[in-house]
Amino acid sequence: MLAMLVGAIFVTFGLLHLGFVSQFIATSVQVGMMFGLGLTIIATQIPKLLGIPGSEGTFVDQVVNIIPHLSGTNWITLALGVVSLAALILFKRIAPRFPAALVVVVGSILIVSLLNLPEQGVDVIGAVSTSLPLPAIPHAGLSSIPTLLGGALIISLIGYAESDTVAEEFANKHRYEIRPDQELIALGASNIAAGLFQGFIAGGGASQTAANESAGAKSQMSGLIVSVLILLTAVALMPLFKNLAQAVLGAIVISAVIGFINVPAMRHIRQLRRDSFILALIALFGVLILGVLPGLILAMVISALLILVNAAKPDVVQLGRKAGHEDYVSLERFPDASSLPGLLIIRPGALLFAFNAKHIREELMDQVRASSPGLQVVVLDLEMNTDLDVEGVDTLAELRRDLSLDGIEFWLASPRGHSVEMLERSGLLDQIGKDHIYWSVPEAADAFAARQNPSATEMS
Repeated sequence: MLAMLVGAIFVTFGLLHLGFVSQFIATSVQVGMMFGLGLTIIATQIPKLLGIPGSEGTFVDQVVNIIPHLSGTNWITLALGVVSLAALILFKRIAPRFPAALVVVVGSILIVSLLNLPEQGVDVIGAVSTSLPLPAIPHAGLSSIPTLLGGALIISLIGYAESDTVAEEFANKHRYEIRPDQELIALGASNIAAGLFQGFIAGGGASQTAANESAGAKSQMSGLIVSVLILLTAVALMPLFKNLAQAVLGAIVISAVIGFINVPAMRHIRQLRRDSFILALIALFGVLILGVLPGLILAMVISALLILVNAAKPDVVQLGRKAGHEDYVSLERFPDASSLPGLLIIRPGALLFAFNAKHIREELMDQVRASSPGLQVVVLDLEMNTDLDVEGVDTLAELRRDLSLDGIEFWLASPRGHSVEMLERSGLLDQIGKDHIYWSVPEAADAFAARQNPSATEMS
């Protein structure tokens, strides 16, 4: 019933087109989370390689559990696991298409069986009951749904966060696109089907995806083939896996997720932006210390806060015409650019909205006060704005009023989309004057130049 509820939630989210939330997971967050996820998965497999008891929990919990049990290491298990892991890594490098995992599994079963290693303390999967699952409605009554719904929502969030992060990682690696809404519907259908067959909750697991890729899978056909083979194995072949060592399974998982520990990607992020690297580290250590979901949420919250901070205090630069070009660029970055006397062109580095309206207004007025005497016109470039909110319109009105009191005209350039409609509805368009609204900065500058020297314009 829980699996079916999770599936219903996934399908509902997909139909409501809520897959866009995946866009809030920045690349740096994704890299850091995958790094931490890889270390966490490896930590869960280390006890299998050592032949010691495992535990649940975060990476820190796993390490805390491993340390006191090191003295109980089974050296035969460790040797089997290390040799298997070394073989998997070696074949992956020298012969990527070679079915190393299959060979390691078959070879280890033969070795364990011939040497009777279970008597030496080597842990194997042992006998597993086999049966053919048949579809059936869950026995849980409708009264249990409210109790299960809260957990289903949390599981849906965890499942989608991990599934989408892993999907994006491999989509970037292999250069293809994913459709988040379709992913949600697929996850939902999988979970509903799992529930009908008394199965477990399904999701896009990191280690399984990595193992699938390392085996050479190229499409969803691999999933269909694996499903048929699993069904065949569950019905008839499970006795053959009785002596498969847990250490070998651990080695296969570790070799599959080693690629998640992407040091070059972390180094690349550090070289590009310090704040993005810090965000990646927060995601990494958040996953290690808090767990996958809390770590991801922490990184996403901090990421959103950084976006708001950057948007709240954007650069407000003066523009001038670049020498020998028609383009208008930042006077600070291009010293050879120049502006017309009496004209000040300002461009905010972000769209004008409630969070930064006051900052942009203060920066603009500071630059007006710092300008040379004789300032006649201030042009505000709205190229970044496709729309204006109430605070944005009010800020423009205040700027026009304050500049007018100082005898300075206020013009607008490059209004986009719905921002023109907002100017009209507010009445600000008429206050500024329709003849002082220009579709580009060069057009506004040319209009100012023509007004300063009308005779030159008539001659041209």
